[in-house]
Amino acid sequence: MYLNDFLSEHCKDDNVASIIKNLSDAAIIISNQIKNVDKKVNSEVNLGNKNADGDLQKPLDIFADDILINCLKGCPVSGYASEEQDGFIDFKNDHNLIVLADPLDGSSNIDVNVTIGTIFSIISRNNLPLKEAFLQKGIHQNSSGFFVYGPQTTLFLTVGKGTYLFALNESSQKFLLINKIDIPQKTSEFAINASYKRFWDQATLKYVNNCQLGEDGVRKKNFGMRWVGSLVADASRIFIRGGIFLYPADNREKYREGRLRLTYEANPIAYLVEQANGMATNGTEKILNLDVQKIHQRTALIFGSKEEVVEFKNSFDNP
Repeated sequence: MYLNDFLSEHCKDDNVASIIKNLSDAAIIISNQIKNVDKKVNSEVNLGNKNADGDLQKPLDIFADDILINCLKGCPVSGYASEEQDGFIDFKNDHNLIVLADPLDGSSNIDVNVTIGTIFSIISRNNLPLKEAFLQKGIHQNSSGFFVYGPQTTLFLTVGKGTYLFALNESSQKFLLINKIDIPQKTSEFAINASYKRFWDQATLKYVNNCQLGEDGVRKKNFGMRWVGSLVADASRIFIRGGIFLYPADNREKYREGRLRLTYEANPIAYLVEQANGMATNGTEKILNLDVQKIHQRTALIFGSKEEVVEFKNSFDNP
Protein backbone atom coordinates (compact mmCIF):
# COMPACT_ATOMS: atom_id res chain seq x y z
CA MET A 1 0.00 0.00 0.00
CA TYR A 2 1.37 3.39 -0.98
CA LEU A 3 1.22 6.45 1.28
CA ASN A 4 -1.66 8.09 -0.60
CA ASP A 5 -3.79 4.95 -0.26
CA PHE A 6 -2.88 4.66 3.41
CA LEU A 7 -3.96 8.24 4.06
CA SER A 8 -7.24 7.72 2.22
CA GLU A 9 -7.97 4.79 4.51
CA HIS A 10 -6.56 5.96 7.86
CA CYS A 11 -6.65 9.78 7.86
CA LYS A 12 -10.17 11.21 8.07
CA ASP A 13 -9.00 14.81 7.82
CA ASP A 14 -8.35 15.55 4.14
CA ASN A 15 -6.41 18.69 5.04
CA VAL A 16 -3.98 16.77 7.25
CA ALA A 17 -3.62 14.15 4.51
CA SER A 18 -2.85 16.89 1.96
CA ILE A 19 -0.11 18.32 4.17
CA ILE A 20 1.49 14.90 4.70
CA LYS A 21 1.49 14.27 0.94
CA ASN A 22 3.19 17.60 0.30
CA LEU A 23 5.72 16.97 3.07
CA SER A 24 6.53 13.61 1.46
CA ASP A 25 7.09 15.39 -1.86
CA ALA A 26 9.43 17.79 -0.09
CA ALA A 27 11.30 14.89 1.54
CA ILE A 28 11.85 13.22 -1.83
CA ILE A 29 13.37 16.45 -3.18
CA ILE A 30 15.60 16.78 -0.11
CA SER A 31 16.63 13.12 -0.26
CA ASN A 32 17.56 13.38 -3.94
CA GLN A 33 19.53 16.56 -3.28
CA ILE A 34 21.50 14.92 -0.46
CA LYS A 35 22.49 12.11 -2.82
CA ASN A 36 23.55 14.51 -5.58
CA VAL A 37 27.25 14.99 -4.97
CA ASP A 38 27.63 17.45 -7.87
CA LYS A 39 25.49 20.24 -6.46
CA LYS A 40 27.09 23.11 -4.55
CA VAL A 41 24.28 23.07 -2.00
CA ASN A 42 25.79 19.87 -0.61
CA SER A 43 28.95 21.73 0.36
CA GLU A 44 30.37 20.90 3.78
CA VAL A 45 31.20 24.56 4.39
CA ASN A 46 29.13 26.41 7.00
CA LEU A 47 27.49 29.62 5.84
CA GLY A 48 28.71 31.50 8.89
CA ASN A 49 25.08 32.20 9.84
CA LYS A 50 23.43 30.86 12.96
CA ASN A 51 19.83 29.80 13.45
CA ALA A 52 17.61 30.84 16.36
CA ASP A 53 19.30 28.28 18.61
CA GLY A 54 22.79 29.47 17.83
CA ASP A 55 23.70 26.47 15.66
CA LEU A 56 25.76 27.08 12.53
CA GLN A 57 23.67 26.71 9.38
CA LYS A 58 24.86 24.67 6.42
CA PRO A 59 23.63 25.09 2.85
CA LEU A 60 21.50 21.95 3.15
CA ASP A 61 19.80 23.33 6.29
CA ILE A 62 18.60 26.34 4.32
CA PHE A 63 17.79 24.27 1.25
CA ALA A 64 15.62 21.84 3.26
CA ASP A 65 13.81 24.69 5.01
CA ASP A 66 13.09 26.44 1.71
CA ILE A 67 11.78 23.23 0.13
CA LEU A 68 9.40 22.65 3.05
CA ILE A 69 8.11 26.22 2.83
CA ASN A 70 7.54 25.98 -0.92
CA CYS A 71 5.75 22.65 -0.63
CA LEU A 72 3.51 23.93 2.18
CA LYS A 73 2.46 27.14 0.44
CA GLY A 74 -0.12 25.28 -1.59
CA CYS A 75 -1.44 23.35 1.41
CA PRO A 76 -4.22 24.16 3.91
CA VAL A 77 -1.58 25.55 6.31
CA SER A 78 -1.85 28.93 7.99
CA GLY A 79 1.62 29.06 9.51
CA TYR A 80 5.02 27.37 9.65
CA ALA A 81 7.80 27.36 12.26
CA SER A 82 11.15 25.61 12.13
CA GLU A 83 14.59 25.42 13.64
CA GLU A 84 15.86 27.67 10.87
CA GLN A 85 13.31 30.45 11.49
CA ASP A 86 13.56 33.01 14.28
CA GLY A 87 9.79 33.08 14.71
CA PHE A 88 7.12 31.73 12.41
CA ILE A 89 5.91 32.31 8.87
CA ASP A 90 2.34 33.55 8.46
CA PHE A 91 0.89 32.32 5.16
CA LYS A 92 -1.86 34.96 5.45
CA ASN A 93 -4.89 32.72 5.17
CA ASP A 94 -7.68 31.32 7.33
CA HIS A 95 -6.66 27.66 7.29
CA ASN A 96 -6.90 25.77 10.57
CA LEU A 97 -3.59 23.86 10.59
CA ILE A 98 0.01 24.77 11.35
CA VAL A 99 3.27 22.90 10.80
CA LEU A 100 6.44 22.86 12.88
CA ALA A 101 9.60 21.20 11.62
CA ASP A 102 13.25 20.47 12.05
CA PRO A 103 14.07 20.60 8.32
CA LEU A 104 17.36 18.72 8.59
CA ASP A 105 17.93 17.01 11.91
CA GLY A 106 21.51 15.86 12.46
CA SER A 107 22.92 18.19 9.82
CA SER A 108 26.25 18.40 11.68
CA ASN A 109 26.77 14.83 10.42
CA ILE A 110 26.43 15.72 6.72
CA ASP A 111 30.15 15.80 6.05
CA VAL A 112 30.68 12.29 7.51
CA ASN A 113 27.74 10.71 5.65
CA VAL A 114 25.76 9.78 8.79
CA THR A 115 21.98 9.41 8.67
CA ILE A 116 20.02 12.68 8.85
CA GLY A 117 16.33 13.48 8.51
CA THR A 118 13.33 15.81 8.62
CA ILE A 119 10.99 15.92 11.65
CA PHE A 120 7.51 17.45 11.47
CA SER A 121 4.43 18.14 13.56
CA ILE A 122 0.93 19.09 12.38
CA ILE A 123 -1.43 20.84 14.83
CA SER A 124 -4.86 22.45 14.60
CA ARG A 125 -5.01 26.15 15.43
CA ASN A 126 -8.07 25.44 17.60
CA ASN A 127 -9.36 28.97 16.97
CA LEU A 128 -6.26 30.51 18.55
CA PRO A 129 -4.34 33.50 17.24
CA LEU A 130 -1.49 32.19 15.11
CA LYS A 131 1.20 33.14 17.61
CA GLU A 132 -0.58 31.24 20.39
CA ALA A 133 -1.30 28.26 18.15
CA PHE A 134 2.42 27.49 18.00
CA LEU A 135 2.54 27.28 21.82
CA GLN A 136 0.09 24.40 22.24
CA LYS A 137 1.03 21.27 24.17
CA GLY A 138 2.15 18.28 22.15
CA ILE A 139 -0.97 16.37 23.09
CA HIS A 140 -2.87 18.55 20.59
CA GLN A 141 -0.95 17.22 17.57
CA ASN A 142 -3.01 15.83 14.70
CA SER A 143 -0.06 14.08 13.12
CA SER A 144 3.69 13.82 13.40
CA GLY A 145 6.50 11.99 11.71
CA PHE A 146 10.04 12.02 10.50
CA PHE A 147 11.80 11.19 7.26
CA VAL A 148 15.13 9.41 7.41
CA TYR A 149 17.77 9.96 4.72
CA GLY A 150 19.98 6.91 5.08
CA PRO A 151 20.64 3.72 3.09
CA GLN A 152 16.90 3.90 2.47
CA THR A 153 14.68 6.96 2.63
CA THR A 154 12.02 6.08 5.19
CA LEU A 155 9.08 7.71 6.92
CA PHE A 156 7.79 7.06 10.43
CA LEU A 157 4.25 8.45 10.59
CA THR A 158 1.28 8.69 12.90
CA VAL A 159 -2.13 10.24 12.32
CA GLY A 160 -3.26 9.25 15.82
CA LYS A 161 -4.03 5.61 15.01
CA GLY A 162 -0.70 3.91 15.60
CA THR A 163 2.75 4.48 14.17
CA TYR A 164 3.65 3.18 10.71
CA LEU A 165 6.87 2.75 8.76
CA PHE A 166 7.12 3.58 5.05
CA ALA A 167 10.07 3.32 2.67
CA LEU A 168 10.64 5.22 -0.56
CA ASN A 169 10.41 3.07 -3.68
CA GLU A 170 13.23 4.56 -5.71
CA SER A 171 11.77 3.54 -9.07
CA SER A 172 8.26 4.92 -8.50
CA GLN A 173 9.40 7.73 -6.14
CA LYS A 174 6.49 6.85 -3.84
CA PHE A 175 6.45 5.85 -0.18
CA LEU A 176 5.39 2.23 0.35
CA LEU A 177 3.94 0.94 3.64
CA ILE A 178 6.30 -1.53 5.32
CA ASN A 179 4.59 -2.31 8.62
CA LYS A 180 2.97 -1.01 11.77
CA ILE A 181 5.46 -0.20 14.52
CA ASP A 182 5.19 -1.57 18.05
CA ILE A 183 8.25 -0.70 20.17
CA PRO A 184 9.41 -3.79 22.11
CA GLN A 185 8.59 -3.36 25.80
CA LYS A 186 11.89 -4.83 27.00
CA THR A 187 15.36 -3.91 25.84
CA SER A 188 19.05 -4.31 26.59
CA GLU A 189 20.28 -1.21 24.74
CA PHE A 190 20.57 2.39 25.85
CA ALA A 191 21.64 5.47 23.90
CA ILE A 192 23.37 8.39 25.59
CA ASN A 193 26.36 10.64 24.99
CA ALA A 194 28.59 9.32 27.77
CA SER A 195 31.21 12.04 27.22
CA TYR A 196 29.03 14.37 29.32
CA LYS A 197 28.86 12.03 32.31
CA ARG A 198 30.58 14.57 34.56
CA PHE A 199 27.61 16.93 34.07
CA TRP A 200 24.79 14.42 34.72
CA ASP A 201 22.44 14.55 37.67
CA GLN A 202 22.37 11.72 40.21
CA ALA A 203 19.35 10.03 38.64
CA THR A 204 20.99 9.70 35.24
CA LEU A 205 24.25 8.55 36.82
CA LYS A 206 22.41 5.90 38.81
CA TYR A 207 20.48 4.61 35.83
CA VAL A 208 23.48 4.37 33.48
CA ASN A 209 25.74 2.88 36.17
CA ASN A 210 23.16 0.18 36.86
CA CYS A 211 23.05 -0.65 33.14
CA GLN A 212 26.84 -0.82 32.95
CA LEU A 213 27.07 -3.25 35.88
CA GLY A 214 25.50 -5.84 33.61
CA GLU A 215 24.26 -9.22 34.78
CA ASP A 216 26.24 -8.93 38.02
CA GLY A 217 24.41 -5.72 38.97
CA VAL A 218 20.89 -4.88 40.13
CA ARG A 219 19.52 -5.05 36.57
CA LYS A 220 20.67 -8.68 36.17
CA LYS A 221 21.34 -8.35 32.43
CA ASN A 222 24.00 -7.05 30.08
CA PHE A 223 23.37 -3.84 28.16
CA GLY A 224 24.87 -2.46 24.98
CA MET A 225 25.31 1.28 24.43
CA ARG A 226 24.48 2.96 21.12
CA TRP A 227 24.83 6.64 20.21
CA VAL A 228 24.69 8.07 16.69
CA GLY A 229 24.30 11.74 17.55
CA SER A 230 21.43 12.09 15.08
CA LEU A 231 17.98 12.01 16.71
CA VAL A 232 16.27 10.47 13.68
CA ALA A 233 18.90 7.73 13.44
CA ASP A 234 18.71 6.79 17.12
CA ALA A 235 14.90 6.98 17.04
CA SER A 236 14.72 4.74 13.95
CA ARG A 237 16.71 2.03 15.73
CA ILE A 238 14.55 2.23 18.84
CA PHE A 239 11.27 2.11 16.91
CA ILE A 240 12.39 -1.02 15.09
CA ARG A 241 14.24 -3.03 17.73
CA GLY A 242 13.60 -1.30 21.05
CA GLY A 243 15.89 0.57 23.40
CA ILE A 244 15.97 3.79 25.37
CA PHE A 245 17.23 7.20 24.23
CA LEU A 246 18.47 9.60 26.90
CA TYR A 247 19.23 13.27 26.38
CA PRO A 248 18.79 14.55 29.94
CA ALA A 249 19.22 18.04 31.26
CA ASP A 250 22.64 18.50 32.83
CA ASN A 251 24.75 21.02 34.73
CA ARG A 252 26.09 22.93 31.72
CA GLU A 253 24.72 26.46 31.56
CA LYS A 254 22.90 26.04 28.23
CA TYR A 255 21.64 22.53 29.00
CA ARG A 256 19.93 22.96 32.36
CA GLU A 257 16.51 22.75 30.70
CA GLY A 258 17.71 20.12 28.24
CA ARG A 259 19.11 20.40 24.74
CA LEU A 260 16.44 19.26 22.29
CA ARG A 261 13.65 21.57 21.17
CA LEU A 262 10.22 20.76 22.54
CA THR A 263 7.92 21.85 19.72
CA TYR A 264 9.61 20.44 16.63
CA GLU A 265 11.80 17.64 18.01
CA ALA A 266 10.56 16.24 21.33
CA ASN A 267 6.80 16.62 20.78
CA PRO A 268 6.62 14.95 17.35
CA ILE A 269 8.94 12.13 18.46
CA ALA A 270 6.95 11.66 21.68
CA TYR A 271 3.66 11.44 19.79
CA LEU A 272 5.10 8.75 17.53
CA VAL A 273 6.52 6.90 20.54
CA GLU A 274 3.25 6.85 22.46
CA GLN A 275 1.37 5.73 19.35
CA ALA A 276 3.87 2.84 19.11
CA ASN A 277 3.24 1.78 22.76
CA GLY A 278 6.41 3.35 24.09
CA MET A 279 6.96 6.17 26.61
CA ALA A 280 8.47 9.65 26.37
CA THR A 281 9.30 11.87 29.35
CA ASN A 282 11.53 14.72 30.46
CA GLY A 283 12.28 12.67 33.58
CA THR A 284 9.27 13.70 35.64
CA GLU A 285 6.45 14.53 33.19
CA LYS A 286 5.14 13.20 29.90
CA ILE A 287 6.61 15.19 27.05
CA LEU A 288 3.19 15.69 25.45
CA ASN A 289 1.85 17.36 28.63
CA LEU A 290 4.61 19.97 28.93
CA ASP A 291 3.62 23.63 28.73
CA VAL A 292 5.10 25.51 25.80
CA GLN A 293 6.32 29.04 26.47
CA LYS A 294 8.22 29.67 23.23
CA ILE A 295 8.76 28.00 19.87
CA HIS A 296 12.44 27.22 20.45
CA GLN A 297 11.97 26.00 24.03
CA ARG A 298 14.38 23.28 25.11
CA THR A 299 13.63 20.13 27.07
CA ALA A 300 15.19 16.94 28.34
CA LEU A 301 14.02 13.92 26.33
CA ILE A 302 13.99 10.28 27.38
CA PHE A 303 11.99 7.85 25.25
CA GLY A 304 11.74 4.28 24.08
CA SER A 305 10.76 0.88 25.44
CA LYS A 306 8.16 1.34 28.14
CA GLU A 307 9.76 -0.93 30.74
CA GLU A 308 13.09 0.87 30.46
CA VAL A 309 11.64 4.39 30.60
CA VAL A 310 9.77 3.39 33.76
CA GLU A 311 13.09 2.14 35.18
CA PHE A 312 14.71 5.49 34.40
CA LYS A 313 11.82 7.37 36.01
CA ASN A 314 12.25 5.24 39.13
CA SER A 315 15.89 6.33 39.26
CA PHE A 316 14.77 9.92 38.81
CA ASP A 317 12.20 9.62 41.60
CA ASN A 318 14.66 7.83 43.87
CA PRO A 319 18.17 9.05 42.94
